[in-house]
Amino acid sequence: MSDLEAVTSLNTDATTAAQSRSSISADFNNFLLILTTQLQNQDPLSPTDTHEFTNQLVLFAGVEQEIQQNGNLEELIGLQKANQGVSALSYIGQQVEAEGSIFNVEEGEGTTLGFELADTPDTASITVTDIAGNIVFIASLEDVDFGYNQFQWDGKDITGQDVPSGIYAFQINAVNEDDQPIEVKHSTTSIVDGVESDDEGTFVTSGPLSIALDKIFAVRAAPQPTADDGV
Repeated sequence: MSDLEAVTSLNTDATTAAQSRSSISADFNNFLLILTTQLQNQDPLSPTDTHEFTNQLVLFAGVEQEIQQNGNLEELIGLQKANQGVSALSYIGQQVEAEGSIFNVEEGEGTTLGFELADTPDTASITVTDIAGNIVFIASLEDVDFGYNQFQWDGKDITGQDVPSGIYAFQINAVNEDDQPIEVKHSTTSIVDGVESDDEGTFVTSGPLSIALDKIFAVRAAPQPTADDGV
């Protein structure tokens, strides 16, 4: 999906809400027509109680108002999604850091893996697995402390070979001096290359990886290529 298509699809909800309101208006006019016809053709010797007609009007008007409110809410949600899509376009080409342990790797390239520890660890290690759950990298961590830490993974497996491009996951295992597990919050960095949306919301993409906007907590300029990168 192109960026333009992504933003265009976000406007569909607002259009649908407008069509729904038009249908509601037509239904209300039809109700008034039926009610007027009923009044014109009622038995003059046994007229319907006017209170019943009043109650019908009040009841329908209340329902119609609630439906209109729902329509307005749907339109606001649609507009919000559209605004999110437009805002997300500014992320393209930028480096974002988001909550989670799943990340995309391009063969021959490394990535930055972040993690926040709730306590000072006595020992800590990192494990990287591929999409099938196979371990491709494992190492002990030194010089990590309470709070936020980073690990620069070079994208190589245990044997020192570049891992294939694809989706990977990492896990930090840490224990304190009492040999008790330490709570860990994982984060990953990615270069955004696109924007998508569906019924669940708006996402930015990095290769095959989709990242929800509400998971992103940092946006930075993408690192510039160096001479070592062959540029």
